[in-house]
Amino acid sequence: MGEGSKRRRISSTKDKAGKAETKPKHSSWSWSWSDLPDQLLGLILGKLSLADIIHCCAVCSSWRSTAQSHCTQSTSTTPWLMLPGDEKYDSTTRCFFNLAENKVYKMKNAFEGFGKDAWCVGSSHGWLVILDDEAIPHLFNPFSRVRIQLPSIPNEFLSPNIDRDYFVQYLRKIFIAKAVLLADPSRSNNFGVVVICGSLSRLAFCKKGDTTWTELAVRSLSTYQQYVEYSDIICHDNQVYVLASDASVEVWDFRSSFPTKIMSIDKPSTLQKVVGNSFFIHNLSPKFYLVKTSTDFLFIKRFIGDFVNAEGLVVDEDYVLYNSEICPYRTKLFYVYRLNFRQNTWEQVESLNDQVVFLGGNQSISLSSHDLLECIPDSIYFTDDRWDEMDVDDSYGGHDIGFFNLDDQSIKPYYHLNLARIDPPSFWITPNLSMVKDKDDVS
Repeated sequence: MGEGSKRRRISSTKDKAGKAETKPKHSSWSWSWSDLPDQLLGLILGKLSLADIIHCCAVCSSWRSTAQSHCTQSTSTTPWLMLPGDEKYDSTTRCFFNLAENKVYKMKNAFEGFGKDAWCVGSSHGWLVILDDEAIPHLFNPFSRVRIQLPSIPNEFLSPNIDRDYFVQYLRKIFIAKAVLLADPSRSNNFGVVVICGSLSRLAFCKKGDTTWTELAVRSLSTYQQYVEYSDIICHDNQVYVLASDASVEVWDFRSSFPTKIMSIDKPSTLQKVVGNSFFIHNLSPKFYLVKTSTDFLFIKRFIGDFVNAEGLVVDEDYVLYNSEICPYRTKLFYVYRLNFRQNTWEQVESLNDQVVFLGGNQSISLSSHDLLECIPDSIYFTDDRWDEMDVDDSYGGHDIGFFNLDDQSIKPYYHLNLARIDPPSFWITPNLSMVKDKDDVS
């Protein structure tokens, strides 16, 4: 019932003897759901799922305020999977798959105002980093609908021979490889965004109040004078950890007025090589992720078969051409390493124990399976972040999702979608109903 529901009015009643009670016949006292005490409403909200709490936000303004305050103190830790809307040509609707309930929720007009082809490049703290149709970046919370516009990507970040129109039309979706937040804008006024961007694998950032992006570093040449790209970034305690494709790591401290590099972890001398025949290995492409658990830093290597046939076998391009068969790329296996800070090396681990890892275009996260009874322990739940492949073939893209179990080395689906192409690609997001701290930042 909402604020407009019919209000109850107390009228006179009679006792068994037929005498009228002392209450006035026409009392002016009335009651509505908005009058429910905050403390009592908070107790009720504590018994509800996040989806039900979202519904409560629509009852009235007082309920919305209480619900958002409640979620600030006890935000759900179970990530939801953001998917495109289920109707063709509907660019503003998004669907959200709740793992805990094994249920999909639809949010109409969630992306209204971003244009017809909004593109997500990051997810952390319950916020998305969105590029609109004009390549203007925004922070966006799809649950509270709060958005914060960020500065435009500077022209200096583009190659000299690329103009703005070409960038917007052709490079917008692949220019930023990953974006993470330094802090949750709902809980801190010192938030900011760090990105890996451009063909030179730049590291750039902007903080609250900045009018432009600042270049932090361009990846230098390795010891052997080979170009090594940044692969992933995560933020932990106002420090940004940057992983390179050679498994080296840089640590940047953002607590000062200008970030400073405080640590470098050299690339390891050896890492376990992929087991398999040369044909199998030759047709795999790796992706690299950095994950912070409650106790460790993990380096995760994801191996994707460039062409995988209907039987699940990795094939080559000649096979595809000869058989005229559509063979989309698919993830085949993962290797996991733990950082040994004392010896400055990566050590391979055979198990994540009770941990569950969520990775893809989002800031990689690790959670305990004791808090996620719906998830399989010792598993990696992944989404498709091979964004440069989205425009290669119209018949697939965004489809490579599932979970990998380290115990039995199997890959299984966690969500069944009868589509060969998911456009825009899916994203993990941890729901956050809190409002932004500074209303002046909201657009």
